[in-house]
Amino acid sequence: MLSYPVPEVEPAARGIGWLRANVSRFANGEVHARRRAIVEEIVAGIDLDGLRRAYDGHPVAPLARALGVAERVMPGVVADVRVAAAAYQTGDAAADSAVDRLVAVFGGEYDERTAAHIQVLVQACDATATLIERARTRTVDEVLRTDPPVAATRRVGPDGTVVVVPLTATPFGAGPRGCPGREHALALVEGALR
Repeated sequence: MLSYPVPEVEPAARGIGWLRANVSRFANGEVHARRRAIVEEIVAGIDLDGLRRAYDGHPVAPLARALGVAERVMPGVVADVRVAAAAYQTGDAAADSAVDRLVAVFGGEYDERTAAHIQVLVQACDATATLIERARTRTVDEVLRTDPPVAATRRVGPDGTVVVVPLTATPFGAGPRGCPGREHALALVEGALR
């Protein structure tokens, strides 16, 4: 079922709707492949050793730092990513201003590359923070095996209905939709637990 398409979203000019309409997460086929290639290029340029350095606070901060976000705007970026992450699956318009501020941080262009930078932060936000918290009392392997931070994903079944697919056996997904930031998430966990 992981190979089934994902539910797509409607286009939007700004805010959380724009983000959802311009990331690989909510796209299929060639559009997904093109957008995912941008994400893979971005994460390939991130220094894993830098993410493994000890840090306090939310894991979005070292990841944003690795993407070139300036320290002077870091508190606002972390706060805005957390708001956007909370609305990422639902498209809640309450996150519109947060997303628009993130677009400004990444150059102000409403394009797929900007969306990909924000996507990296948003998709890492809650899942990585949850993995860190759970790994404080158990090993990372145990958490990923028995209590992964993202328990399920949604796909469109052959009959056109949305189905929920458990991720217990594949906590970082699989195939063309597998998480391109797996090693980055694990490095952030390592840095947080030092």
